[in-house]
Amino acid sequence: MKLSPEERKERKREYNKRYRQNRTEEQKEERKVKRNEYNKRYRQNRTEEQKEKIKEYNKRYRQNRTEEQKEETKEYYKRRYQNMTEEQKEKLKEYYKRYRQNMTEEQKNKTITPLKQ
Repeated sequence: MKLSPEERKERKREYNKRYRQNRTEEQKEERKVKRNEYNKRYRQNRTEEQKEKIKEYNKRYRQNRTEEQKEETKEYYKRRYQNMTEEQKEKLKEYYKRYRQNMTEEQKNKTITPLKQ
């Protein structure tokens, strides 16, 4: 019996769900490290043209969002911050501190400040 494309998608989704649930912590950590390494290489190897294309896409995306979507995002980050441990909050503060130090004056003038910690 041949499955329809929707049924195949659903079957694959279920298989992947079971697969992810059955992985050990060690396997999850290993996958996380591999994914981070791949992403790091990917970001480093992009051409200026690719970077510019992504910037343009993100700019259009942000401009086309509704106020409701913006508000949802704001609420999400607010809840996320509230649920962080003190150690995570401290780490985030350090990250933003380094981030702001590395910005150019032009970038500092045109960016929106992140949520106050």
